[in-house]
Amino acid sequence: MAGIRQAKPTMPVKLTMTDAAIKAKTGKDWAGWFAALDKAGAAKKDHKAIAALVAEKMGAGDWFGQMIAVSYERARGIRAMNQKCDGEFSVSVSKVMNVPLPRLFKAATAGGWFPKSGFQETSKTPDKYWRGKWKAGKITFAFYAKGADKAQITVDSGKLAGEEAVEKERALWKKAVAKLEASLS
Repeated sequence: MAGIRQAKPTMPVKLTMTDAAIKAKTGKDWAGWFAALDKAGAAKKDHKAIAALVAEKMGAGDWFGQMIAVSYERARGIRAMNQKCDGEFSVSVSKVMNVPLPRLFKAATAGGWFPKSGFQETSKTPDKYWRGKWKAGKITFAFYAKGADKAQITVDSGKLAGEEAVEKERALWKKAVAKLEASLS
């Protein structure tokens, strides 16, 4: 796989669905999918080709094609948790808060809840997105209404150096999002 950094699994693969659930939705359990993909030579293909194989030729559909491809890549040591198909690592932290969307967006973009010293804004769409450069990577704050009086913030931090950086970044953003929520109480 040209350009893709090979991952070394450091823990057992965490599958996104149980065997019973994946079988009910797709007709195969995880062992069945992995055996079929091994037989088709998927371990030598890139993510796009594996997802297309599962979705189109094996009949799982686009959504399940992506999910099964990622799970297969993790199980075969091609991709680590939090690693994207291009080899980069990223992490997301999200929280639903008991405030209307405009109030959450205003409070979040006003700052004071995370260390802005490493942040440079690149774009902002009211009540939807706030994007920027963060340290050596990029960051997106996404906002979603969850009814009239609830809203969700999702922080996606990308271009991280590796698995250790993912966990440090996750801890930083969990703490920051908790601080933002406390400021809205």
